[in-house]
Amino acid sequence: MSPHLRSAILLFTAFVLLAIPSPAPADEGQWPPEALATLGTARWGELSSRGLAVTAKDLWDGKGGGLLTAVLGLGGCTGVLVSEEGLFLTNHHCAFSAIQLASTPERNYLRDGFVARTRAEEVEARGGAGRVRILSRLADVTDRVRGPRSAFAKAKGDVARYEAVERAKNEIVAECEKAPDRRCAVAAFEDGRTFRLMEQVEFRDVRLVYAPPRGVGDFGGEEDNFRWPRHTGDFSVLRVYVSPDGKPAPFSKENVPYRPKTWMKVASKGIAEGDVVMIAGYPGRTQRYLTPSAVANQEKWFYPLRSKTFSDLIAILEAEAKKDPDTALRVASAVKSYGNGETNARGQVEGLARNGVLAKAEAEAKELAGFLASRKDLPAEWATAPAELEKVLAADRAGQDRRFFLEEIEKLTSHLGSALSAVRRADERRKPDLEREAGYQERDLDRARQREKDVTRSLAPSAARRALAYLVAQAQAASREKPVGAFDAAFGKGATVEAIETKLSEMDAATALGDENVRLANVDAPWAALAASNDPYMRLAVALHPDFAALRAARKETSGALLVWRPLYLSGLEALRKSKGKAIYPDANSTLRVSFATVKGYSPREAVTFTPRTSLKGVLEKERGAEPFATPKKVLDAARAADFGRWADPLLGSVPVGFLTDGDTTGGNSGSPTMNGSGEVVGLNFDRVWENVAGDFGWNPERSRNVNVDLRYALWMMERVDGADALVKELLPPK
Repeated sequence: MSPHLRSAILLFTAFVLLAIPSPAPADEGQWPPEALATLGTARWGELSSRGLAVTAKDLWDGKGGGLLTAVLGLGGCTGVLVSEEGLFLTNHHCAFSAIQLASTPERNYLRDGFVARTRAEEVEARGGAGRVRILSRLADVTDRVRGPRSAFAKAKGDVARYEAVERAKNEIVAECEKAPDRRCAVAAFEDGRTFRLMEQVEFRDVRLVYAPPRGVGDFGGEEDNFRWPRHTGDFSVLRVYVSPDGKPAPFSKENVPYRPKTWMKVASKGIAEGDVVMIAGYPGRTQRYLTPSAVANQEKWFYPLRSKTFSDLIAILEAEAKKDPDTALRVASAVKSYGNGETNARGQVEGLARNGVLAKAEAEAKELAGFLASRKDLPAEWATAPAELEKVLAADRAGQDRRFFLEEIEKLTSHLGSALSAVRRADERRKPDLEREAGYQERDLDRARQREKDVTRSLAPSAARRALAYLVAQAQAASREKPVGAFDAAFGKGATVEAIETKLSEMDAATALGDENVRLANVDAPWAALAASNDPYMRLAVALHPDFAALRAARKETSGALLVWRPLYLSGLEALRKSKGKAIYPDANSTLRVSFATVKGYSPREAVTFTPRTSLKGVLEKERGAEPFATPKKVLDAARAADFGRWADPLLGSVPVGFLTDGDTTGGNSGSPTMNGSGEVVGLNFDRVWENVAGDFGWNPERSRNVNVDLRYALWMMERVDGADALVKELLPPK
């Protein structure tokens, strides 16, 4: 065993006890549930003085109880249970695919909205919102994954280390999922310094109850995305169903509404500037401890390339959408996803430059080198780690353009995407289940089948063909030093986009993958059957398999090396920051977190100051009768008539629509409940301001602001506009 590895393993045993850091200043930090009790009396006292009435134990009692058990994970978003009969709230954009998949050109719920006035009218939710999970248990499993007696400690070579960690994680998950209806995951914290098991109860029958028209739920579109002031009613209401005996079950007409042990109350009163709030959810990823070269790569390569690629794909899909209503509906979710990604990418580039993230990283790297050189009491490996980490990252950047486009091809909803998934699944099936990659085990087959069913309503062949031709051409242009031979064979060397599209048209005419039953059969098909297939897309997928396998092999090697050097690098960085009275807290990693915040405006530039709340007045000011500012007539009529009912805010003189807080959030927090000091839901997080897009790389008290929809706007829509009185009564039951 090498000295650096031995040191790393020994250090990790100690770090398990140090996994929860001391609190960061102000409202910075995304705190795991088990960390709440460790924040200290001073921090809780300060929060209490600002109006927080709940305690750490009220939020998470350590035994699978507390308000946080009302927070749902769903398809890369968050939701919150808000009634004793399984109602939950999330963003409109989080339920977007469910609304799309339930729609037809004749019954367009995306355009017109949806109201279920009875339980019988609630419709099955598919897509990302079709499954929801509730946290039931957390456990530290670091020692088992990478402790001194683990397979990781005995492994030789980076690939072996990676595979040892993945095998240990798979074993822990398999044991956890022996309990019925459990969905478990082992998450790496601090890039693999510690590991925690997250056990969740999974529900598979979810139904759409209420969705506002797109002119409310997506008001402003990409023009307003990541902007303030904001006037988007980004909310939807769904319901969880279970079998008659109260257990999670697939969709069935016999199922009944879920009766949770815990749900959050919807606040009867709203919020005001200066109020303390909490935001709970599943933030996806932050990157606050990168090396200078990693920051530079994000700013100069990844985000610019992502922006350009997604912009081109949007143009392709929108051009196809104009041809007929059915195509427009089929590509709506993809266009929205690419649009959000493109806007985010531009914001990241601008924000990284504006915030001087690279210069700060370079300065800290220089300071770190000097600090570690002067501290002979610290492990020598900490001083070595920055240079070794840079070597790993430099090697990983080789061929990254080629890798980017191949991965986008793999993710595209297309006949080729379906074939690639089937081929990879069949290849993984040749291994023992515990050795398969995440997403390709037996536990994942049900999801794979559901995705293929969803393709039936989301695949637009003409749009997919044009998008795929573009991506193939880009991949070939990025692969001049290492050509993708399967593409050369299928389309010809140096083929133009037009030539590729012509060939794809021929393949479309010959493929059977437009048939849902064929795609479903492929989910379980063995390697030999797929390898012998005459389907043109399956032949191409089989031919491409070595290229994708090589990408994954390289990723394993990189990941195995990072499991050694990233934790050692973080340890040195932590020592430096602690010496200056600063803290390192875990980056977001799609696990449940809580952020504390204040309702607060901000000043984006000289002579400009934004107040933290908006109202229906702003909707009327922005309204122009054309997308993306086309408000449905029924909403305009109610707003112009000042038909506010009980939902008007006295200070605003209108119905409140949105509000800002300085919450520490990121992607994945969409749909997160924003709670008042009593733990009642006052809003739903759905966005960040433009100046905070690059907040993934560092929280800033002056610019870090997240955007929330005020629930009074949602309740006004339901009651005064759509007459959904029974729904409002369920959300706000009489005392």
